[in-house]
Amino acid sequence: MATINHNRAKKIYWILLILAVVIGFLVYGIFQEQFSLKFLVIFSGVPFLLFVTGLFGMLWPAIKPTGDTSYISHAIIAGIIFLIMFVIHTWVILPRICPDFGKCLGI
Repeated sequence: MATINHNRAKKIYWILLILAVVIGFLVYGIFQEQFSLKFLVIFSGVPFLLFVTGLFGMLWPAIKPTGDTSYISHAIIAGIIFLIMFVIHTWVILPRICPDFGKCLGI
């Protein structure tokens, strides 16, 4: 099994977190008027993916399973964290981008 350079991995996760915030700030703060609402809603998954990946990477050492019996608890903790992040994205961030979500997608 290959050894993992934890400092390098931690830097990568921090870069992903910072990149997600910068992309979110630029696209949804400064340049929001230059993009269509449909693009903004669909593209919102990119900073969400980067942020969740960075967050899970940073939290992995704290929730990493140690034995066979703890894999279920790890899956539950990881699922709860993802669910919280998804709910924040869906019910807080997306309504701020487009208050009438159905019209933004053309539905």
